[in-house]
Amino acid sequence: MKDITSIEKKRIFSSLTMKLWNIEVMKPESVMEQQLTLQPVLIVLLKGVASLGRADRTTRMRKDTVYFCPSHTTFGVSGPDGNSVSVAILYFGFYEVSDFSSRKQLVEVNADTILLKESEFTLSSSDRLSLVCRSIYDHFHSEDDFEKWRSQLEFQEMLYELVTSSSLGTKGDKKKGLEQTREYIDNHYNEELTIDHLAKIADLSPKYFIDIFKKTYGQSAMEYLTEVRMSKAKQLMLGSSRILKDVAHMVGYKDEFYFSRKFKKEFGLSPSAYIKKRKNKLAVYGSSSLLGYLKPLNMVPYAAPLHPKWSKYYYHTLGPDIPVHLDGFRLNHNKNANLEKLHLSQPELIICSQGLELWEKERLQQIAPIYELPPDSEGWEYQLRWIAHLLDKDTEAERWIESYHTQLLSSRRETASTLRNRPTLLTARLHDYQLESHRSLGMEEVLFDNLQFTSPKWLENQVDDIPLSTEMLKEIDADYIVMLVRQDSETLEYWRKLQSTSDWMMIPAVREGRFHLLPSYPWREYSPIALEQMVGEAIHIFSEECP
Repeated sequence: MKDITSIEKKRIFSSLTMKLWNIEVMKPESVMEQQLTLQPVLIVLLKGVASLGRADRTTRMRKDTVYFCPSHTTFGVSGPDGNSVSVAILYFGFYEVSDFSSRKQLVEVNADTILLKESEFTLSSSDRLSLVCRSIYDHFHSEDDFEKWRSQLEFQEMLYELVTSSSLGTKGDKKKGLEQTREYIDNHYNEELTIDHLAKIADLSPKYFIDIFKKTYGQSAMEYLTEVRMSKAKQLMLGSSRILKDVAHMVGYKDEFYFSRKFKKEFGLSPSAYIKKRKNKLAVYGSSSLLGYLKPLNMVPYAAPLHPKWSKYYYHTLGPDIPVHLDGFRLNHNKNANLEKLHLSQPELIICSQGLELWEKERLQQIAPIYELPPDSEGWEYQLRWIAHLLDKDTEAERWIESYHTQLLSSRRETASTLRNRPTLLTARLHDYQLESHRSLGMEEVLFDNLQFTSPKWLENQVDDIPLSTEMLKEIDADYIVMLVRQDSETLEYWRKLQSTSDWMMIPAVREGRFHLLPSYPWREYSPIALEQMVGEAIHIFSEECP
């Protein structure tokens, strides 16, 4: 969106009304996993040291700054282990009057457009910001209706200060300057960049720029430059037949030998060794769970869908070694953009998941030969052997399968005491405001087929996804309950309220410590790597040593 004048900005806000839908104060011990927010969000660090992850960008949080996340994006908070962290999360919306059939109605307006895609607002006093957030929280959650109304007024006052401070060019300009600098590095990494030059872009003194960049992003500007250059170098080396000298020059290094030393320091092997190791330009399309079949074969694809929420494990373990990141938002939500990116990366072959639309397959076939993973009904061992045969990795597959079955035997020994009498286990999930029975393929195989839990009699002959209530859970009285909670703002808000009810606390398994939350990964994925991690988690949950 193009820049608008201060007068135009004021005119936009004069026609709007704002609504605070909820405010939470979260105290994650070390990590608050990335979650999908269905509403615009403001996040404030109240206490401790923490980093904020928004999509694939991480920012070191400051107590004098309010961080904005648009609706339908993801965010998470992390801090050092043992660090006492507290963050305020405010869910809100902008609305304007619209004439519809001669009747005036309030219509929601895109907050991202209204805030002009500004991701941070810095205020003059961190203490005052903290006090305002705590006051809004106390009043919003008060039983007194006037106090609730007061929270709305305080929130609007807070928004007013954020927007006007930004418009007047206060400390928020530092943040804009730093973001402009990072964008400049992203686009000019192949040029000779110095601290003096980058500081000038940020409109800061070199000394202050060095300090504030590291405090804001957790790494120095030169470290970030190296990271960008090395990532681009990987793409160039694997995506073409260019000689090493040309690659070095194209990412900003005049001396190819210095580039080689730098590359080896970053990745532990020389550029030539890296190219030899990654000579096949394999691409994965459709689902990041396909990476759970390649990892046992020690294969790293050239391109794959990755996202810090929907494929967190692969994003962190394989992401740095995958040159081309397809967009993994909501599991291949942005199909056209991913297909275009795949076309530009020119892979030699593509492995894709089941369930693609015909037009997707046709487009993929124009890019490279495609191989569709056999359906899950064939079983993961058949699927793994199929991929291994395709990639000439049969030996690696058999070795991994043997190791997995050895781990299964060990898991049965470690859980023998708990599972001696084949206890009943209820597997469930919570999404939106609905609690229901649920078994993923991985749950079925690991918990019921391998560890031999039994279903409560009430559910033995029932289909999956049966709506449940707290009363039903009390009547079922399963020996153990495990549950998946969808990581989006509305479901998490409902889950926090549900846990605090007396009905929930009266469920026998909950009251007696036999209820366990399961993370989305690995329990929603069906792949060899996910199953291996499920077995490990099951041992931790159900062994005698588990508290």
